[in-house]
Amino acid sequence: MSDSYRVTATQKTTASLIKLEDHSTVSAFFPRKFKPICGDRVTIEQAKGEHKIKSIDKRCNSFCRADNRGRKQHIAANVDQIMIVMAVKPAPTRDILNRYLVTAELEGIEPILVFNKSDMDDQVFINLINQYEQLGYQVFKTSKKEAASITAIKPLLADKTTVIVGQSGVGKSSITRVMMPTVELKTGKLSAKTGKGAHTTSVTQMYHYEPLNAFIIDSPGVWEYGLWLMTPHEIAHGFREFQTLLGQCKFSNCTHIHEPQCAIMAAVKAGRIRDSRYQSYLRIVDSMKYWG
Repeated sequence: MSDSYRVTATQKTTASLIKLEDHSTVSAFFPRKFKPICGDRVTIEQAKGEHKIKSIDKRCNSFCRADNRGRKQHIAANVDQIMIVMAVKPAPTRDILNRYLVTAELEGIEPILVFNKSDMDDQVFINLINQYEQLGYQVFKTSKKEAASITAIKPLLADKTTVIVGQSGVGKSSITRVMMPTVELKTGKLSAKTGKGAHTTSVTQMYHYEPLNAFIIDSPGVWEYGLWLMTPHEIAHGFREFQTLLGQCKFSNCTHIHEPQCAIMAAVKAGRIRDSRYQSYLRIVDSMKYWG
């Protein structure tokens, strides 16, 4: 039986791997026909004193984003959870949280929402926290000045693969350092001029933390998170409170924007769906025109 490995990072023609049995590391070449990504499970073979990736196991899911042409770009594979980190500063860009949640819902990845730097202003996210808790999401309010607020997340990481995402400068590395002291993510300081984070990590990297048997994948810091070309139906499915109403509209191809007898629009009007979330849905659907 072949040993099992996971990809921790990829370069142009080589991949860094971790052996799952004993957590030893190795580097392996891969042929052009393969495009391994962080988190892939692979088998390798040895030839002429070098390791080579022989096959990539079928992915159970992947965390993705849009490339510069609106195509689906796979970033990390076989992910159990996505930890979405937002902060008081830099303030989240409009719709970035909902964009991440659309991906999570479509790919079957469990979201963990972290509102960080609460010591700067513990009231700024109160309404958002209540809103997403009511939708059934796991929500945490954290501050590096209160370690207990961060360690409360720690049990959720055990035996799981978690991709950690968010804008540059929101404190992903600080949070990870408290939960996993031996894991050191690259940090990005905020610009004094713009208040935006410096783009530091350019390569998606997976780390293993032995005490929890946890894998954490650090995704490059972004200022905005772009969704690939999607239909209104796919985007609607990414809004958790829409899901039970999908299929109840008069028209099977309803976009939930202007059609008569739309179940989603009726729920918004009746106050069963928050107007702020519906407006976010409309903006995300509208943004797809840029990929046309």
